[in-house]
Amino acid sequence: MDTMLSSSELFLLLSPKDIQHQLAADVKRSRLDVKGWKRNTLAEKSGVPASTIKRFENSGEISLRQLLMLVHALGLLGRFDQLLKKEIDGMSMDEYIKQNENRPRRRGVE
Repeated sequence: MDTMLSSSELFLLLSPKDIQHQLAADVKRSRLDVKGWKRNTLAEKSGVPASTIKRFENSGEISLRQLLMLVHALGLLGRFDQLLKKEIDGMSMDEYIKQNENRPRRRGVE
Protein backbone atom coordinates (compact mmCIF):
# COMPACT_ATOMS: atom_id res chain seq x y z
CA MET A 1 0.00 0.00 0.00
CA ASP A 2 1.39 3.44 -0.94
CA THR A 3 1.51 5.99 1.84
CA MET A 4 1.31 9.66 0.89
CA LEU A 5 3.15 12.17 3.05
CA SER A 6 1.60 15.54 3.82
CA SER A 7 3.70 18.61 3.10
CA SER A 8 4.38 19.08 6.83
CA GLU A 9 5.53 15.46 7.12
CA LEU A 10 7.72 15.89 4.04
CA PHE A 11 9.51 18.82 5.68
CA LEU A 12 10.46 16.47 8.53
CA LEU A 13 12.55 14.53 6.01
CA LEU A 14 14.43 17.60 4.81
CA SER A 15 17.53 19.11 6.34
CA PRO A 16 17.69 22.81 7.25
CA LYS A 17 19.90 23.33 4.18
CA ASP A 18 17.25 21.68 1.97
CA ILE A 19 14.62 24.02 3.37
CA GLN A 20 16.89 27.04 2.83
CA HIS A 21 17.22 26.11 -0.85
CA GLN A 22 13.46 25.52 -1.11
CA LEU A 23 12.72 28.95 0.38
CA ALA A 24 15.21 30.55 -2.02
CA ALA A 25 13.59 28.79 -4.98
CA ASP A 26 10.12 29.85 -3.82
CA VAL A 27 11.18 33.49 -3.46
CA LYS A 28 12.84 33.41 -6.90
CA ARG A 29 9.73 31.84 -8.44
CA SER A 30 7.53 34.52 -6.85
CA ARG A 31 9.89 37.24 -8.07
CA LEU A 32 9.93 35.96 -11.65
CA ASP A 33 6.62 34.18 -12.26
CA VAL A 34 4.23 36.13 -10.04
CA LYS A 35 5.70 39.63 -10.14
CA GLY A 36 7.91 39.44 -13.26
CA TRP A 37 10.57 41.46 -11.45
CA LYS A 38 14.30 41.61 -12.01
CA ARG A 39 16.51 41.30 -8.94
CA ASN A 40 17.13 45.06 -9.03
CA THR A 41 13.39 45.73 -8.88
CA LEU A 42 12.97 43.47 -5.85
CA ALA A 43 16.04 45.13 -4.30
CA GLU A 44 14.48 48.58 -4.72
CA LYS A 45 11.12 47.49 -3.34
CA SER A 46 12.50 45.49 -0.41
CA GLY A 47 15.60 47.43 0.64
CA VAL A 48 17.69 44.25 0.34
CA PRO A 49 20.76 44.67 -1.93
CA ALA A 50 20.56 42.87 -5.29
CA SER A 51 23.85 41.11 -4.47
CA THR A 52 22.26 39.66 -1.31
CA ILE A 53 19.24 38.50 -3.31
CA LYS A 54 21.54 36.81 -5.83
CA ARG A 55 23.50 35.08 -3.05
CA PHE A 56 20.23 33.96 -1.43
CA GLU A 57 18.81 32.58 -4.67
CA ASN A 58 22.05 30.68 -5.34
CA SER A 59 22.96 29.45 -1.86
CA GLY A 60 19.91 29.85 0.37
CA GLU A 61 21.97 32.04 2.74
CA ILE A 62 20.23 35.18 4.07
CA SER A 63 19.41 36.77 7.40
CA LEU A 64 15.92 36.30 8.78
CA ARG A 65 15.32 40.07 8.68
CA GLN A 66 16.27 40.29 5.01
CA LEU A 67 14.15 37.23 4.16
CA LEU A 68 11.17 38.89 5.81
CA MET A 69 11.88 42.12 3.89
CA LEU A 70 11.87 40.16 0.61
CA VAL A 71 8.65 38.27 1.29
CA HIS A 72 7.01 41.51 2.46
CA ALA A 73 7.91 43.20 -0.82
CA LEU A 74 6.50 40.18 -2.69
CA GLY A 75 3.27 40.37 -0.68
CA LEU A 76 3.84 37.01 1.01
CA LEU A 77 4.52 38.03 4.60
CA GLY A 78 1.20 36.60 5.77
CA ARG A 79 2.49 33.11 5.07
CA PHE A 80 5.07 33.48 7.83
CA ASP A 81 2.32 34.40 10.27
CA GLN A 82 0.68 31.07 9.44
CA LEU A 83 3.82 29.21 10.57
CA LEU A 84 3.13 30.31 14.12
CA LYS A 85 -0.49 29.24 14.01
CA LYS A 86 0.12 25.56 13.29
CA GLU A 87 -1.58 23.03 15.50
CA ILE A 88 0.37 21.11 18.11
CA ASP A 89 -1.28 17.82 19.00
CA GLY A 90 -4.71 19.09 17.97
CA MET A 91 -4.47 22.60 19.44
CA SER A 92 -3.51 25.97 18.02
CA MET A 93 -0.23 27.62 18.97
CA ASP A 94 -2.19 30.22 20.98
CA GLU A 95 -3.98 27.47 22.93
CA TYR A 96 -0.68 25.66 23.52
CA ILE A 97 0.96 28.83 24.87
CA LYS A 98 -2.01 29.60 27.12
CA GLN A 99 -2.07 26.04 28.45
CA ASN A 100 1.65 26.11 29.19
CA GLU A 101 2.19 29.71 30.29
CA ASN A 102 2.30 28.89 34.02
CA ARG A 103 4.55 25.85 33.69
CA PRO A 104 7.90 26.20 35.44
CA ARG A 105 10.79 26.89 33.08
CA ARG A 106 13.00 23.96 32.24
CA ARG A 107 16.72 24.27 31.83
CA GLY A 108 19.02 22.10 29.78
CA VAL A 109 21.57 19.92 31.45
CA GLU A 110 24.95 18.76 30.26
